[in-house]
Amino acid sequence: MTQQHLPDSNYLLPYNEAEIRRLRLQHDLIQSYMGGLILAPINFEQRGLKILDSGTFDGFWLAEASKLVTEPILVGADISPTMFPTSSSGSTGELSFHVQSVTEPWPETWKGTFDLVHQRLVLAGTTPEVGKNAVRGLVELAKSGSGYVQLVEGALEHLTEEQKLKYPVLHRFQTLVARMLPGLGWNQRVGLQVREWLEAEGLQGVSEKIMEIPVGVASLDRRLGDIAKQNLLEVVEHFAMAAKGLPDDPNIQAQDFEDVLREIKVEVDTVGSLLRFNAVWGRRP
Repeated sequence: MTQQHLPDSNYLLPYNEAEIRRLRLQHDLIQSYMGGLILAPINFEQRGLKILDSGTFDGFWLAEASKLVTEPILVGADISPTMFPTSSSGSTGELSFHVQSVTEPWPETWKGTFDLVHQRLVLAGTTPEVGKNAVRGLVELAKSGSGYVQLVEGALEHLTEEQKLKYPVLHRFQTLVARMLPGLGWNQRVGLQVREWLEAEGLQGVSEKIMEIPVGVASLDRRLGDIAKQNLLEVVEHFAMAAKGLPDDPNIQAQDFEDVLREIKVEVDTVGSLLRFNAVWGRRP
């Protein structure tokens, strides 16, 4: 399968097999620290739960979710159909996929019909205003009184002063990203904002799990530390590639990202590094 970029999307990474591999490893990493796939307290014993995965990519999350529930109705949505599976991909229950951007209006017939609306690592590719509106659209899809919304987002502006001193190259990378992303229509702080957005939409019982994931030698679990290291380095590498296509700007130089990429490889193997994700969920009233 050939590599595909999306001209109408802020997604910086390619839609190809390498991205499938990266997202699989990222899935394992996040789920390990979340302690489960679904933290929203839905009734797993109920037959026919209707579950949406927005930003589904290749539907892997839905396939995993189908193992937890009985005879579910599974719906995947993504801005591109490129990676939609051609078969059920190991999932059980009714399964369908649809082209849909989270920034565009959802079908009216979908509103108020889902027991669980799930989305992971999508909103960083939007501005804060667009992200807030996207969350409102997701909330409207959940069933009134019983439907849950679960969002997982990261942040690239989360280090404490102590952590900035401990991981200076990571701090430098985050500083560069903070200069670069707003101009691309991205939000580097979205993981720190999604709880507030769900609460603003009136969701009840809003809960949050903050995952600070040690990278490389900072991790006591070598396998997870290596996965986190690989994920971080690939993200830095893609930002370095994206920076080469930016217009000349004295505040953002492609060489700065190249330097960070070289130095962060040393940092993760000497003192480690840190990733942060926030899982937030709540019930629609």
